[in-house]
Amino acid sequence: MATNLDPTTAVQYLKGVGPVRARALGRLGIESVADLLTHYPRRYFDRTSALPIGRLRPGQEATVLGEVLTAGERRTRRGGTLQTVSLGDDTGVVFCVWFNQRFVLKQFRPGRRVLASGQVQLHGGQRQLAHPDYELLDEQDQDGPAGLHTGRLVPVYPLTSGVGQHWLRALVHQALERLGPGLPETLPEGLRRRRRLPGRAEALQGLHFPASAAALEAAHRRLVYEEIFAIQVLMALRRESRRQLEGIRLEKPGDLTRRLVKGLPFALTGAQRRVLAEILADLRSGAAMHRLLQGDVGSGKTLVALVAALFVIEQGWQAMLMAPTEVLARQHGRTLQRLCDPLGVTIETLTGSTPAAQRRKVLAGVGAGEIDLLVGTHALIQDDVAMPRLALTVVDEQHRFGVRQRSRGAADKETGRAVHVLVMSATPIPRSLALTLYGDLDLSVIDELPPGRQPVRTELIREDQEDAVWADLRREVAAGRQAYVIHPVIEETEGQDLKAATAEHARLARDVFPDRRVALLHGRLKGREKDEVMDAFAGGAIDVLVATTVVEVGVDVPNATRMVIHNPERFGLAQLHQLRGRIGRGAASSACWLLVDRFLGEEAWQRLTFFAGHADGFALAEEDLRRRGPGDAWGVRQHGAPGFRLANPLRDKDLVQDCRADAQELLAADPQLAGPDGLVVRSALQAGFGRALPLSTG
Repeated sequence: MATNLDPTTAVQYLKGVGPVRARALGRLGIESVADLLTHYPRRYFDRTSALPIGRLRPGQEATVLGEVLTAGERRTRRGGTLQTVSLGDDTGVVFCVWFNQRFVLKQFRPGRRVLASGQVQLHGGQRQLAHPDYELLDEQDQDGPAGLHTGRLVPVYPLTSGVGQHWLRALVHQALERLGPGLPETLPEGLRRRRRLPGRAEALQGLHFPASAAALEAAHRRLVYEEIFAIQVLMALRRESRRQLEGIRLEKPGDLTRRLVKGLPFALTGAQRRVLAEILADLRSGAAMHRLLQGDVGSGKTLVALVAALFVIEQGWQAMLMAPTEVLARQHGRTLQRLCDPLGVTIETLTGSTPAAQRRKVLAGVGAGEIDLLVGTHALIQDDVAMPRLALTVVDEQHRFGVRQRSRGAADKETGRAVHVLVMSATPIPRSLALTLYGDLDLSVIDELPPGRQPVRTELIREDQEDAVWADLRREVAAGRQAYVIHPVIEETEGQDLKAATAEHARLARDVFPDRRVALLHGRLKGREKDEVMDAFAGGAIDVLVATTVVEVGVDVPNATRMVIHNPERFGLAQLHQLRGRIGRGAASSACWLLVDRFLGEEAWQRLTFFAGHADGFALAEEDLRRRGPGDAWGVRQHGAPGFRLANPLRDKDLVQDCRADAQELLAADPQLAGPDGLVVRSALQAGFGRALPLSTG
């Protein structure tokens, strides 16, 4: 077939797609042929050696080929449904189980041949696979050439409604066949030879349809190298670009910072003082500050940011603090207002839901220089927000913003000098990953918690034992304290096996806490409604707050001492740590209950057990990275950049070192990426990072 594609071609124009299937692919983030080819398999069926069912052992990952014997469902204690399909071969029987997935039963008619893959569990003395990957081998599906779906290492892709495994597999194969050698290379030839890496076309072919395990390993290594190398080059370019920026020089402080610190009812920790010294040195240096401030939950990052802001304000300049959610932005506004009122510092909060009249008033005050510190969300980086004396931008929970968003506010209009930028994260990131992801930033770490923070007892509880959890919460609430109940989703949907916050709120208010004040908080509420709920909870007018992860960061209610997290296996360890950090903030002892289904897999159980036994956010983050990979940790994928799809800087630390050395060597020889090798890398970076690339276009 003639090659008439390039990576930017809309996927709709591949044979067999069309508008309807293109929309379905769009739900997977697949818009172009390049997106399709980087929609990597999440695992492989080894169809060269399916295990006999009788040889399955608990804990192993296995693929079996069997015939459907029975298929049925039953109600669970919680009111959900459990679907069970038994598969058999000449050696035994294995049970495949799903929760609230009724649609699967329509596919498993007795007698059908099925290939199923997953982790083997032993339940009630019977072998089972919970939520296995599967394919029906007797379906009349002619997608793709012969041998694409059988007798080999067969890719298994993430799917969505309207996209089947066979069809997607054939579509990837078609794209590779038609694009083939036309795929642009992203690494210089000499570098590939030196590092013994296959070409990009060969690597993509080897990752999607490996001829052998060795071919898969070589392809994987090449594509991992490509991802890390791109990030290393980009970070080196950004860092060098920022070194050229002259910053607003701040060197004649007044007494606001001294008055704030003196008026605090506690002393700053040694770590806070050390980090402040680093930040203030940047602000005095005359060079533009671009610093990442890391600190565990409750370590006092916001106070450090306020001291930095006051250092700027007392010299006649303005500061901005940007948070990722309205709940957090408004809480920051209230907290900072309370601290700054005695100092005569003017603070305003601006979010997407700020009424038009109030917004106009705030913008006028900011423009006139009457507002010293502006707090808000993404609304702060709109074009109509003009701070004529802006000298410092603080970005809280920076991983939730894109690279471009945290780079806004480039220079002061009067002087042309760059605005100082401080980005903060309460999501601990191992130092090796921080240097990889944020190599363009200087790094400060608050590695000490203020005295008085209470340890939080954390336990895993099976849902069939949850009555004891609610009894504990009733005792705690009766003693005058408060509790959170956290859910991963807001509402129940068909085919969804997660607990829904709305349904649980109704159940708890009706059956468990009928004589208590139970409220619901989630991201779909309007800003004012969220504020009213949080204000009521913070003021003690709500006993139990049922919420989604909208409370993950920043919410500070010292009287809250209990947290119940439904479906904790659906969260990363760092996110669980953020949630748990909402309690243990007062003098009373606190407990976090992880409510898990009794059919939870062994791997998930081990991960949650690790979480329950560790309070150090950095240890949890490293374990999360080891198990799950960095995912969207950099927060740039929302802008079309590739991010890390395959690479894991903790696992691939040797490649990180190689890539860093290779990036430095390339840029030392060709700082503007204008030579033959540099142009190859420049084209790849422009395709992936676009306007985030700090290079001249000439």
